[in-house]
Order: sequence, then C-alpha cells, then structure tokens
Amino acid sequence: MRIFLTITVFFCLFLSVFANTEELVVAPYLLDVTMDSATVAFETETPVAGKVIVLGKEGESTFAEAAETTMHFIRVTGLEPSQTYRYQVIWGENEVGAAEEEGYQITTAGRAGESFTFVVYGDPRPGDNKTQRFHREVVGQAALVEPVFSLILGDMVDDGEQASLWRQFFQVEAPLLRRTACYTVRGDNDVSLGKGLHARYFPKLEKGYYHFSWSGVHFIALDAWDARGAQSRDTLMAESEQMQWFLSVMSQPEVKKAPFRVVFTHDPIHISRGRASELLRRVWHPLFKQYGVDVVFSSWHLYERLQHEGVTYIVSGGGGAELLWQTPDPAFPSQAEARRHHFCRVDVSAGAMTLRAVASDGTVLDSLTLAPRANDGQAQARMQRAARRLRREIRLGPLSEETPLPVYLFSYDCAFCRRLLEDLFPKWATEAEVPLIVEYYDLALRGGYDLLMAAGADFGRQDADIPTVFVGKDVFGGESEILSSVPEALAEYKQAPDAYRAASITPFQTHHDTVTMREQAFMSLALGMVLGAGLLDGVNPCAFTTVIFLISYLSLTGGGRRRMLVTGGLFTAAVFVTYLAIGLVFYRIAGWLTADRVLAQGVKAVLFVLVVGLALLSARDFWRCLRGRAVDMTLQLPGFLKDRMRARIRRFARNEALIGGAAFGLGVVIAGMELVCTGQVYIPIVTMISEPQYRAEAVFYLLCYNVAFILPLVGVFLAAVYGVTSQKLGAMFARHVVWVKLGLAGLFVVMGVFLGYGLF
Repeated sequence: MRIFLTITVFFCLFLSVFANTEELVVAPYLLDVTMDSATVAFETETPVAGKVIVLGKEGESTFAEAAETTMHFIRVTGLEPSQTYRYQVIWGENEVGAAEEEGYQITTAGRAGESFTFVVYGDPRPGDNKTQRFHREVVGQAALVEPVFSLILGDMVDDGEQASLWRQFFQVEAPLLRRTACYTVRGDNDVSLGKGLHARYFPKLEKGYYHFSWSGVHFIALDAWDARGAQSRDTLMAESEQMQWFLSVMSQPEVKKAPFRVVFTHDPIHISRGRASELLRRVWHPLFKQYGVDVVFSSWHLYERLQHEGVTYIVSGGGGAELLWQTPDPAFPSQAEARRHHFCRVDVSAGAMTLRAVASDGTVLDSLTLAPRANDGQAQARMQRAARRLRREIRLGPLSEETPLPVYLFSYDCAFCRRLLEDLFPKWATEAEVPLIVEYYDLALRGGYDLLMAAGADFGRQDADIPTVFVGKDVFGGESEILSSVPEALAEYKQAPDAYRAASITPFQTHHDTVTMREQAFMSLALGMVLGAGLLDGVNPCAFTTVIFLISYLSLTGGGRRRMLVTGGLFTAAVFVTYLAIGLVFYRIAGWLTADRVLAQGVKAVLFVLVVGLALLSARDFWRCLRGRAVDMTLQLPGFLKDRMRARIRRFARNEALIGGAAFGLGVVIAGMELVCTGQVYIPIVTMISEPQYRAEAVFYLLCYNVAFILPLVGVFLAAVYGVTSQKLGAMFARHVVWVKLGLAGLFVVMGVFLGYGLF
C-alpha cells in the first residue's frame, strides 16, 4: 500500500512540473478591426507568450507575441476588405478556435458604400437583477443578427475594479465577441471612482474617446460617463481637450462627406423618461447639430427614440440591468419608448440606415429609417430653388445705387399683410431713406411653410407670430411687433449700414430637417391642449355669434323648437364634417397655418394667452347681457354681416328645406372661414395624418378636437331651444347673485387649472 501511495504522489508531482497548466480566463475577442487589420485580445491566468494563426484562402499566417504577459493584444495585418477569416489562438501549448463551427472569425471593414449590420446596447451588467440572464438573452438574440461589430454603451460591470466581474462579462459575451468587433465606451460603474479595470481590457478607454470608420460611415466614441456627478466638467466643456478633438475630427473632409456620422457615449444628451445632463444638452447638442451628427447612441435603463433639431437620439440601456421608467419630461417627448431588455440592430446600405429596437425575445419594438443628410448639397439646392420659385420680389424706397436691404416677409392674404406690402413698407422705406427689396412668401402656397421653418432656424427664432418679417439678424412677428420694431430696424441700418449688413443673416443657405420640426410640434401636443384648443376655436367670435344670430332670427320669424333643432343640428354637423374632411383629406393645403407655432412652448403659451383672453371677453359679454346691454357685446359680427344674415334668414323662413340647406351651407362656409383663424393645434394634428407611425394618434386627436369644437355650438342651440334667454339668466342672477358669482368663479378656476395642466 505504501508503495502505491508513493508512486501516486510521484506521478502527480511529475504532472505538476511537466504539464502545461495555463488557463484562458478571458476568451478571444476582437478590437480595432479595419479593412486590412484587426486585434485579437484575450487574457491568461499567468504570463505566457501567445500567437494568432489566421486561416485564409491562401493558407495560414501566424502573428506571435515576443513577450510573455497575461493580457494579450495581437495585431493581425495583411487582410482584405469585406472578407471573413477563421483564426486560432495559441498560448503556451494550448489552442482555441481551430474548428470552423466554433465561430472564431474576423470580418474586415468594407469599402465605402458597402452594406453592413451592427448592434448597439448598453448597461449589460446584472445590476439590481443580480443575474446575467437578461444579458445572456440579449447577446443570444444579437448573435442571430450576425453583426460585423457591436457598440457597447458602458456600464459593462457593476464594479469596474473587480476582475471577476469583468471575466463574467466576457464569458457571457464570448459567443458574440469572438466573431464580432467590439467598440465600447465607459460608464460610471466601469470607472468605479477611478479604480476600474476598463482600460486593461479596452486600451482605448484609457483616454475614453476615439473614432473609426466602417464602409464610409464614421463612428465617434465620446467620454461622458457621469456628467451629472463625479466626472470633471473640464472634460465636457466646448473648450476641453475632448471636444476640441471632436471638432477636429468632424472637420476632416472624409467625415464631412460621410453618408452618416454616429456618436456613441454612455450619458444621455436628450432623454424623456430618465436623467440627462443639462451641461451636455447645452454644450454638446449644438455641436452635434452644427457638425451634422445623424445619430447619437447613449445608455439608460430603457429604450427611447427622440429627435431634436435634426439629430436622432437613441437611448438603449436594456442590455441586462434593471429597467427604470420615470415620469416623461414634456420638454423632450420621445417618438418611441419601451420598458424591455433589448438591443438595437442597425442595417446600413448606400442610401439608408435602418434602426430597429429588438427585445430579448426577438420582438421588434421600434423601427426607423434615415436617409443620408450630411452636408446635403442636394437638399440645400432644392430649398434654394423652392425659395426662388415661391418668392415675389418687390423693390421699395428711394432710387439709388445703394444695394437694397433684403426683407423677408411670410404671410397669407390678410388685411394687415396687404397693408404691409401696399402701404407700410413703402412708407417706412421712404421715411428712413433706405431702399428695400421685399421677398414675399405666401404661406398658402405649397412649400411656404417649410421655408418659414427653415428661415426661423437660420435666424434662431421659431415662435414668431404671422405675418413674420426677417430683416438683418432680427425676427418680428405679429402686427404690434412689426409696427413697433421694423421702423427701428431701418433706422439702425441707416446709422451704420456696413456693420448692419455684416451682422445680417441670409436664409436658405443651410439645409434644415423641417420634417423633424413638424414631428416635434405634433409630439408636444397633449389631450388637454387639444380639447382646450377645440373649445377655444369653437367659441371663436365669428362662428359663435353666427349661431346666436341664426337662432335669434329663427325665433323672430316664427321658428319653433323643431325647426331650431333641425337647423342647429345641420349647422353643427356641417361644421364638424367640414373640419374633419379638411383634416383627413385636404390637410396639405393648410399646412402653412402652423408656421407660427412650430415650437411646443410657443404653441402652449400662445394658446394659454388666447384662451384666457377670450374667456375674459366672454365673461364681460355675459355680464353685459345679464345687465340688459347685449348690444354692447365685444364678440359679435360686424353690422353689415348682421344685415345680410337677417335678410337671408327672413327670405327662407317659410321653407323648411331651404332653411335646412341654408343652415348646412352656412356651417360649411363658417368652418372654411374659421380655418384661417385656427391652426395652433389643428394643423399640427392634420399634417401628421399622412405619417404611418403617427396616424392613429393624429386621427384620435382630430376627433377629440372636432368634438370639443362643436360643444359650444351644441350648448347654445340647446339653450335656445329650451328657452334660456339673457332675461331669464338676469332674473336668476338677481335672485341668487351670491351663488352665481361663486359658481362662475369656481368655473373659471377649474377651467384655468384644466387648461394650464393640458397646456404646460
């Protein structure tokens, strides 16, 4: 027995001395893949020398390390673009990846214009879930896509200084990363208060920012891992080393002409249901907009897609950690969102980039296709051709050799607009002794609305009322602002014409994504605002007083309850059908009406002021009626219209069919007339009916708006039918004056709270 034990111990010692016991603790993964090279990385337990054997069409190529180390980064060169190579990794006497079915392969970057697919996800760490299950599911689904590389948006581990956690991360990622290039940014958990091991596995994360190109598309990694907390603001400001590097990269000719420019980082710049850095919004977004960034990927514990001033922001943080779902920020509404573990699949071709958010079970949560727009010379040329086609040049002022001062006027056919062109501009030009060339754009013409939005973007103001005047570097909107400010601007020009021209802005020189601007206007709407706008437009003076006079004259000519019900029903139905038809069928001809309400805050503020103003006027008129002074009402039709309506209603008073037809026709006419006075909410709704992703919501909003629009009409008709008069209301007021006052005060408070909540 002792002899047997001695032999066994001796044999074990022999194996421990002569056997190779080196262990591969991080399986091979790919970094820095280009058209002709790649880096194969892996980690061993103890220092050894490693090598990579590439198996190509022409045989094997071996790339070996000279020194022994635990972290191995072996550069493979001499590859061909758009090719796939099998490879083996050898360390000591061991090897991995010899069999083709094991999937150890390198796919090189393609030439400009060639198609490719990549995946994006963030926060793959376990987090509060305390399990790698969701991370493993996401990686499994992503591997089915067969991407050429992956963008991992940080927070790869819960604690970046724990090597064991990094090894768990790579263990889950192994089926994907052994055949897919990996490009990462660091998150706050990876940094771990400066003690993280992220740079050990991804050397480019030592600095944190870098860039690469794939088939002509340019990708820029930026380092924002905790902009709201521990990260120094000096690394994020516009003058920082990082952002100066970013500007130099974006200024390179090959980046400028790239079909797409993609930025990826950890911290969100814009997000609705999460936390974003105001610093990044203030500093980074304007630079992204200025330099034509197409897509920005960032991480937070959900999926969101939103577009802001032409830049598409994708938040993809469903890689494995717990999901979070905060109250949305109304200032930055998302176009799509999901509380699911997921990744983003991105397919790039010569003419498009298609993004899909894919859940861990394979369900497609969202889809978006972008067209190349960087320095879009064709789009810019189209805009300039549209400006030349739509403008009407009018030369005004004294004859001189001085070059006329350009003035850009956007309006429709309104009385003040005609007065501007025929009287005020000539008068101001003569008084200031300044020759003008007025470029007039009629917003009723197709394309006029887009030009107004583009000019507003150039001048930096989108909330001006209609008509809108652009002169020098200033924007003036609405009758009162134009009357007070344009003469002052001409006087300023007269004092220093050269300096004024030097600071002037010439519109239509830069392409703007007006489609996105329309989407933002629509996404800023809320149900409360839609209902409030419908009620506001429903008590518009012209339509409302038309109803009142129609009922009054029916009563005077002997119209009974039945006749008034029929007349009121036909009139209300005509108004409803007309507005609905315009919204569903003829919305394109009215798109220009929203030009003065592009920005959501402008829409909400103006609507709130209009609602409050009209409510106060209505309250004053109501008080006058109770006092027997109905003739002093503010909200009423002009006298000549009253006379015409009186004559027509009396003419048809004896014929039921004619009365019904007249009521329906009058409803159509009134609705058509009132379309000019609406649009703050109505037109942003109907312009989105043609967009499939917004159609259902837009139709719902349209129905709600129209129902709210006819409610005041229905109320007036029913009140008249059942004998409610101002005399009866006055008598009731005299008997119960205190309760009436309290009721009215409460009503206005409730309306104010409701509208304030809906609008803001």
